[in-house]
Amino acid sequence: MRSLRIIPKKQRVSFPPIRLNMRLFLIFLICLTVAVIAFFIIIFKYSALNTFEEQQKKEEKKEKILFQLTDQLQTKNIKSDNINVIASTIKPINNTHPTLDFLVANAKGDVIFRTNNIHIHTKNVRDMLRVKLTLYSSNNRVSNTTYSSFISPVSFRDGLGYLIMDSSTSKLTINPAQYNRQIYIAFGCSVLIFILLFILCMNPITRYIKQIEQGIRRIVKKDWTYSIPVKGKNELSSLATNINWMTEQLRQRFEREREVEQAKNELMTNLSHDLRTPLTSIIGYLRLVKDQQYNNEQERQHYIEITYNISLKFKNLVDELFEYTKLSLSDVEAQFQQVNLNGVLYQLVGEYTPIFESQDLRVHLTIPDKPTLVSIDIEKMVRVFDNLLSNAEKYSYKSSDVKIALQKSLNQVIVSISNETHYIEPEELDKLFERFYRIDKARSSTVSGSGIGLAIAKRIVDLHEGEIWAESEGNRIIIYVTLPLPPDTKEKETIYEDL
Repeated sequence: MRSLRIIPKKQRVSFPPIRLNMRLFLIFLICLTVAVIAFFIIIFKYSALNTFEEQQKKEEKKEKILFQLTDQLQTKNIKSDNINVIASTIKPINNTHPTLDFLVANAKGDVIFRTNNIHIHTKNVRDMLRVKLTLYSSNNRVSNTTYSSFISPVSFRDGLGYLIMDSSTSKLTINPAQYNRQIYIAFGCSVLIFILLFILCMNPITRYIKQIEQGIRRIVKKDWTYSIPVKGKNELSSLATNINWMTEQLRQRFEREREVEQAKNELMTNLSHDLRTPLTSIIGYLRLVKDQQYNNEQERQHYIEITYNISLKFKNLVDELFEYTKLSLSDVEAQFQQVNLNGVLYQLVGEYTPIFESQDLRVHLTIPDKPTLVSIDIEKMVRVFDNLLSNAEKYSYKSSDVKIALQKSLNQVIVSISNETHYIEPEELDKLFERFYRIDKARSSTVSGSGIGLAIAKRIVDLHEGEIWAESEGNRIIIYVTLPLPPDTKEKETIYEDL
């Protein structure tokens, strides 16, 4: 079977980003180069020098025709008076080039042959030379329609003769004023080309700068949901990225401040409710004692005892409030240490077992035999489990079961505490961990509680990067607490077992 060779896909070549200052320099250099090229193109295409060079080429071509005709006449080796041969030699060239006229003269200057349109009317060669020189110097304009003559000596059999060619030509000379004007026009056109090309190349950059400016204006107006588009990889894109990061930080800070403000308002509302009730009771009982509104000493002592108990509840509420406030600070620290969670639960459940039994509650503890090492602030986590066990004791039905279990998964440990109580609606389960929240049935009952204990527990679990939540199965409510396991737990647990 033929094996197929897999050809790797060609990777895309990525070029390093061009810095903004280098990009601006390249734009300027390209625009300047194009402008200079345009300047020289205009100069050489429309300058009088170009026309002058073309005219020179035409004159050289005429001289070449004259020399060729001279060679033809000398090759035939005829006498100067052989007009028929001279005419038959010249007329074909004259027909081919109708703008050229020819004259043949002998050594004495007598005209032997001439075409019909010849403009030379002198009788001898010397006069023709004088006329020719006069024609060359008669006008010094750049463009002037006149006639030029070319003279070539011809050797006839009977002596020397002359072949004169006459043609119309545009005599050109260079006018400095006109040449300077062409320079100015070419320079102006090149400057205009540079400006237009520079504006065209700079338009994306200026448009992006304007977009960043508009974005900053929106951010200043507290439109923190707006994000400036990041284009390319240069200083401007880096600026846009930093502005977006700053905007996100401002947005988060604003949301945090709004949450803090809302929480402060809720705190004041709840404090006014939860603190006013015991404080009103304390003032009421103290007024009874102060006004001596009691029947006997025993009743007065009863009022004092009630006031004392309410004061203790009031103190516990204030302590819990301060505890939650301290845990809510951003710089709160936890003293982590590795402990065996099995032993912590054994000790706490052992302390609560007599309390549970006094309420006719049966405790079922399920913990694995192998140690479960976790990194926790033991004082704070004891506060969490103490609060959960206390709630289970307060809110459980009489003659019911309280179940505590510990399970361990691959990367976390799960502790669950469940008890039988009044049915709780699913939407109320998520509110159990809010500050001062108490289910109406509980709030209206005689069970003491501030409604802030579970909020403290949630904050402590959050500090441990764990989770806490509640589920219900009929009349049984289950509180779950998860804590992460350290990465080297397995090795340390093995050592702990050996010890």
